[in-house]
Amino acid sequence: MRHFTLKQLNYFTTTVETESIVEASRKLHIAQPSISTAIKNLESSFGQQLLIRHHAQGISLTPSGRRFYDKAKELLRASHEFEQNSLADSDIVSGKISIGCFESVAPLYIPKLTAGFKKMYPGIEVQLHDGQQHEVMAGLHRGQFDLALLYDLEIDNSVRKEPLNAPHKPYALLPENHPLALKESVTLEELSQESMILLDVIPSRNYFLNIFAEKGLYPKVAYTSPSIEMVRCMVGQGQGFSILVTRPCNKMTYDGKRLEYVEIEDDMESSMLIMAYLKTDEPTKPARLFMDYCLSTNLEPSS
Repeated sequence: MRHFTLKQLNYFTTTVETESIVEASRKLHIAQPSISTAIKNLESSFGQQLLIRHHAQGISLTPSGRRFYDKAKELLRASHEFEQNSLADSDIVSGKISIGCFESVAPLYIPKLTAGFKKMYPGIEVQLHDGQQHEVMAGLHRGQFDLALLYDLEIDNSVRKEPLNAPHKPYALLPENHPLALKESVTLEELSQESMILLDVIPSRNYFLNIFAEKGLYPKVAYTSPSIEMVRCMVGQGQGFSILVTRPCNKMTYDGKRLEYVEIEDDMESSMLIMAYLKTDEPTKPARLFMDYCLSTNLEPSS
């Protein structure tokens, strides 16, 4: 019988995912020799070389190591599911959920959801991670997150989706004193005559530019930023317009300028906020409780 521990498997899989024992050490807050020893013990126990060590260039997997990694991830997922479901079955509901959220929508929705959920289930620990969509999806596939909250744009078929709100069209973001801000609605053609401040994160960037391109319109992009608040501040200072889906409740920017949200007349693809989880992994009971709470909460953006 081969002897190994879940801790060894965790050290091994983290090393593979970070491509370096040094980075795995930083991520796990474990000394490098401990990680190296754990991996060597796995190789010795199973009689296989799992990793190729490259001096000062990290590691790579052997063919056996790739198969071992896939099985190790499967076992760690099963262990995590067993642990969390068992905790949720106790008299005092407890457990842990790790949630990845698209950074543009995280401030608007996540604090409200976690605050309400913690009041109902104080024994469940909620870990939050926000980032760009490709980072959130990568974390979901690596088993780093139980759930992901993001817009239903450019999502592959490896996940199951549950809608969090109804589909919404993008709106035009304009400075308070702009002539177009005085109208009840605007057209894409009108907007295309102005300079654009573009939210430069994938998939938002492609989504917003394609809205114009499908009409044969190509506005001049004056500035780009991955920060939604930077985009809002640039618009507030009269540097151009922007298009967004996320609709903060406060129309004031960080630097005290007022914005206006104006509806767009043109037909276009709507966007919807979703919860996503891997088709291959059923949500744990704590994750399911969080999903049920989210579905019972009104997340419609305010006007």
